[in-house]
Amino acid sequence: MTTPMSDDPQRDPRPVIMPHAYDGIQEYDQSLPNWWLFTLFSSIAFAFLYWLANFVTGTVADDRVALNAELAALEARQLAAVKNLDEATLWKMSRNAKTVADGQAVYASLCFSCHGPTLAGIKGVGFRLNDDLWVHGNTAMAVFGNINEGIVFEGKPTGMASQKALGTERVAAVTAYLLSLQKEGAMRAISRKDEPSQSTP
Repeated sequence: MTTPMSDDPQRDPRPVIMPHAYDGIQEYDQSLPNWWLFTLFSSIAFAFLYWLANFVTGTVADDRVALNAELAALEARQLAAVKNLDEATLWKMSRNAKTVADGQAVYASLCFSCHGPTLAGIKGVGFRLNDDLWVHGNTAMAVFGNINEGIVFEGKPTGMASQKALGTERVAAVTAYLLSLQKEGAMRAISRKDEPSQSTP
């Protein structure tokens, strides 16, 4: 076998071996291949840019955000498919971001004209919905029933007509939106005359 020729005729073609040995193993004193160095430094550069984009500037969307949105949407579909709504289910819906957002959209398109864009109520028209004082029932099912069936006071219909045409899913979503602003168990029942938005000048 012939020995490869070197550009430098004075250079010894044999590999240089380091003088130390560990457990009988010796080490070559040679440079790493360029392809190996390129892979190493490219990986380091990629890791730095990935960290910068994800955790510093937020340029790239965090996968966890997308995952949480998908999970919320899945839970919202499961909750919407529930046939028999109850207190626990409505409160659970109020903690689902997708359901609450859907309910807020319905409120913004249909309910704000009577209760105000900030749920602060309009005197002589609709009660306030952004506090813990509730005139027509202080439970989740009462709120759902009021929206779904409409409100009758002293045997007479009020301006709050039945919203059954929205469908159970959308009525439940609006209920969830209203409940999302409340603390479970803290809603208080009051009389019509004590409702703040109707007594202020």
